[in-house]
Amino acid sequence: MKQLAEDMDMENPAIVAQINATEVTAREFSRQGIPALHSLYVDRQHLQLLDGVGYLVYPWTNATACHRNRIREHHAVIVASTLAHIHRSDINVPELHDVPSFPVTAERVIDLVTLARQRNVRYSQILEDRQDDILRIVELHGPALERLEAHQVISHGDLDHKNILWYEKDEPLLIDWESARRLNPTYELLLEALDWGGITAHFDARPFTTILQAYVDAGGRIVEDMIPAASDAIQGAWVNWLLYNVGRAVGLKDTHQRAIGSSQVDLVLSALLRMEKQADRLTAIAMQYAS
Repeated sequence: MKQLAEDMDMENPAIVAQINATEVTAREFSRQGIPALHSLYVDRQHLQLLDGVGYLVYPWTNATACHRNRIREHHAVIVASTLAHIHRSDINVPELHDVPSFPVTAERVIDLVTLARQRNVRYSQILEDRQDDILRIVELHGPALERLEAHQVISHGDLDHKNILWYEKDEPLLIDWESARRLNPTYELLLEALDWGGITAHFDARPFTTILQAYVDAGGRIVEDMIPAASDAIQGAWVNWLLYNVGRAVGLKDTHQRAIGSSQVDLVLSALLRMEKQADRLTAIAMQYAS
């Protein structure tokens, strides 16, 4: 049983409908042969409300999480093949509304970098030193999102290690579909390949290449002229998450949120720096598998 956060407004019909729609999405993928775990339902209604709090009730499963350090190449191959199957399915879920994409603005970057300096947070100097680089990413973000909207399919949206359980025979079970939405397939593929390669920690190009190869082998299609836009959109999304966490980290009241924000800022800055160093190489690798 999953209890949704108490600060979620369960009196907002749009929020309730969207949460329910993501579970419908998981169920529709399950019908397509995707190993998707969806909650129990009655008449397409998955979300249960009790005293203003939302709950999702799932069937029992013996599948378990696999620690990141125990992930092997065959796990990446299975996940990439599953992602190709998801993208090829191209299901239709009328209840699932498009999630608006809001490009990052230069004004927001400058305001938060200035605030970080005023509050004397420990990474403010790095943000100032890299502000021009961040602004270049911001400039490319909006056009990249527009380009990627030319082709989108419904997909999971967050297929990293924590959202996949495994049975004893290394059969996957995809969980936590709250991020399900319409996405450009090439964007999602590169995003997951970077994550599985460890872009936020110690990047290894081998899992990145393995993901791309397995995806193509399973019938997935990487669109060549979408690769640059996907790369720009990924970096723009990271900058968006960076700024959100700068805002958390400079807060004066909630020490817990400040700590979380600071740790996430460190993580995203590391990812952006690695991406800056690896961008040309990774783009060249992706082009090798593109059609």
